[in-house]
Amino acid sequence: MRLLTTIVASLALAGLVARGSAQDQSFREEPDSVAVRQGETVTLTCAIDNVAGIVQWTKDNFALGSDRELPGYPRFTITGDVNRGEYNLVVQDTLLEDDGTYQCQASPTENQQGIRSQNAQLTIYLPPDDPVIEEGSSVSVIAGQPKNVTCRADNGKPAATLTWWKDGQEITEGITYITEDAGEKRQNGVSILTLNPSVDDHGKVLTCRSSNPAMDGNKETTTQLNVEHTPVVVVQSNPPLVEEGSSVSLSCESRANPGEVNYQWKKDGVVLAGENGQVLRLNNVRREDNLQVFTCDATNAVGTNSANITLSVQYGPEPLKTTEQVIVDRGTSATLVCQWSGNPSPTIMWAKKGSSSVLGTGDTLTFPIVDQSHSGAYECTAVVPGSGEDSREVVLVVNGPPIISSFEVQYASSGAEGQIECLSSNSPPPSRMAWTWNGIMLDTGTEGRFTAEQRDVHGGRLSVLTVSKVQAADFADYNCTVWNRLGLTSKIITLRQKEPLPLAAIVGGAVAGLVLILVIVLLVFVFCHRRRKKQADGQETPPKEKVEIIHRDHEAAKDKVPPPPPQRKYYITADYDDRDYSSKTSLGAPPPWTPPGGTYQDYKNGNLYSNPYNNYSSYPAVSEHSYERASIASRASRASEAQKKPRMMTHV
Repeated sequence: MRLLTTIVASLALAGLVARGSAQDQSFREEPDSVAVRQGETVTLTCAIDNVAGIVQWTKDNFALGSDRELPGYPRFTITGDVNRGEYNLVVQDTLLEDDGTYQCQASPTENQQGIRSQNAQLTIYLPPDDPVIEEGSSVSVIAGQPKNVTCRADNGKPAATLTWWKDGQEITEGITYITEDAGEKRQNGVSILTLNPSVDDHGKVLTCRSSNPAMDGNKETTTQLNVEHTPVVVVQSNPPLVEEGSSVSLSCESRANPGEVNYQWKKDGVVLAGENGQVLRLNNVRREDNLQVFTCDATNAVGTNSANITLSVQYGPEPLKTTEQVIVDRGTSATLVCQWSGNPSPTIMWAKKGSSSVLGTGDTLTFPIVDQSHSGAYECTAVVPGSGEDSREVVLVVNGPPIISSFEVQYASSGAEGQIECLSSNSPPPSRMAWTWNGIMLDTGTEGRFTAEQRDVHGGRLSVLTVSKVQAADFADYNCTVWNRLGLTSKIITLRQKEPLPLAAIVGGAVAGLVLILVIVLLVFVFCHRRRKKQADGQETPPKEKVEIIHRDHEAAKDKVPPPPPQRKYYITADYDDRDYSSKTSLGAPPPWTPPGGTYQDYKNGNLYSNPYNNYSSYPAVSEHSYERASIASRASRASEAQKKPRMMTHV
């Protein structure tokens, strides 16, 4: 009967002819594709306006019939309001066999053509079997060697989706997924994970999770990784930073699977015989041991692994390379080099000698453009915290035109021999030095009563113009000119006559000496009087001694005043020091002029002079009177100190 009904419906549809308007019999609503889980109920909708023919449903092009009860299909019914043209297909308690393509059809009539709806795909979902990891609950792997692990979930519709997780973190790389036909529209899902295990993966849990639309949630299975690996080695130093001369212990810690480990120590790649424990002890380490490499080899059944440690020995700064002197021309660049070793690495600071201002840090100090003010000694100081500091000196010499370092005013006595000095004190050394005066030019040699001599002294080259039997006309200006390869410099030096020591100063000194003697005599008298009074009162037993006052009157004392100390010369210096130039009884000429802010060593006696003034014009002229006054004050002061002591002779 079902077969006959199907044949009749098919023949009726096959004879469809267009005899009426397309608007007369048409679909108001067509069925849509739908997917449901097995056992659920599904409705495929169909609504037709102006129904004229017979309405039926087909499944996979096979007619189900036009009766609304659909005999032969107890779970299938056609529902809806016929008057409104509703022919909805309801499938209850769906089974896998209900999966297929459905269509709603209206047969043609004498005046209207037959119509067919769009295809509606009914999909029935089936859950897969529980997932399984084929390798079992534990997977043994070797670190660094790839290993495939397979998970599968069979008989799903559609095939199960499989994901991998490691200790709760999803794995997205190294996965191959395939499906297998399981028959009856079912499929097997298979996922292959290619592991690249590391040491850190040992003991971690792999999880395979499956899911498909027929499942309310996920299902999963797990396996634990057993990662065999060579020892993971760590070498430590105790203490981490070793002081020179102390001891240190190197320990070799390892983590391995299997855990039975053998050890061997090496130094700079050479096996240390007998050193096969976990600890290596080093005594009395030296700075030569710094940066030596010690290796610990650890071996188990899988293989051997090693770890190194570089020994760090703490020691103070040690110079490696220093440029003791750098000579450059003015206007060029200059680089001073001072390299040190130390552990920790030393901090290197540069300063000009005598100054605390830091000019730079590091192995080098560079001046892009130098002038002669940059000349001088520089100190590079290396500091290693906890190990001390050290310094080296680098001298920078800046070549430039000559610099004349001499006093602008010099002195001589009339009728005696006089000397005028001109000192060239910079680099390069002069190629020529000449004196000019009254139309005369003299480099070296003799011109009348004038003789010019040159010689090298500490600090430069000195030219001395000597005048025999100085006359009044000789007290004049003399021009000293100095040449070198970078230019020339001239300086006017004035020769002046020494002034005699003022009489007032001599008288004042004598009076001061007499007053000092009177004070001393008075003090001695008072002292002796008090001694006698104490003896008379019985407070003190008089000693057996005799006191004799040597100088009984002032005139005798004055005649016997000790001779004054050798005459002293005084010059204004940066530290206000005075120097004793007792080699001459006369004052003679003052020492040569020194450059501003510089020092000069006397070519005769080696004494150092300094000039605190910053230019020639501000330097005070020193006259013969000032020399003599300074000398008298010095003698008076020394005489006063000498006479403060009681002058007596004691006999016991």
